[in-house]
Amino acid sequence: MTKIIIVGTLHAGITPNSELEEVIESYKPDQILVEIKNEDIIKDNVDSYPPEMIFAYQWAKKNGIKVAGFDSDIDVFKEGITDADNQRLIEQQKKLIKTSWKEFNKKENEKLLDIEGIDIVDHQKERERELDMLRNINKIIINSGVVLIITGCGHLNFFEDNIDRAIFPFR
Repeated sequence: MTKIIIVGTLHAGITPNSELEEVIESYKPDQILVEIKNEDIIKDNVDSYPPEMIFAYQWAKKNGIKVAGFDSDIDVFKEGITDADNQRLIEQQKKLIKTSWKEFNKKENEKLLDIEGIDIVDHQKERERELDMLRNINKIIINSGVVLIITGCGHLNFFEDNIDRAIFPFR
C-alpha cells in the first residue's frame, strides 16, 4: 500500500534546509517527488530551482532514496511579467513572513503572502500547470511504501482536491 505525504514549502530560500531535513527524515520515505522537471533530474541540471527543492533532491540521492521531479514546463506569468517583477514580489513577500514556513501549509494562512494590487500569475495557466504536475506525479509515483511530495505551499489546495489519499501533516 502507498502512503502519500505532501509537504508545502516556501521558495526563495525561506525554507531552512535543516528543518526540511528533519521533516524528510521523520517520514522515512521510499520515494521523494520534488517540484523540479523530471528531465532536469535525469540530467542533474537542477541549479535554477528553489533551494529547498535542490536540497531535497540532493538529500534523496545522498541517502539512496528514489527521487523524481514532477514540475511542468508551463509558464504561469501574465503576459509582460518578467523575472525581475517576480523577484520584486518575492522581496516584498519576505518582509511579510513572521512565522515558520510550516505555518503556510495551513489553509487559514494561504493568503498571508498576497500583496494588494499585485497579481503576476495567469490563473488559467496556473490551473493547466497544476494539472500537468498531477499527471506527472501519477506517472512516476511508486505503488508501495511512503511517498513524500515536496511542493510550494501555493499548490496544496489543488493537490488536496485531487489526491484523495494524501496526508497533509501541517494542515
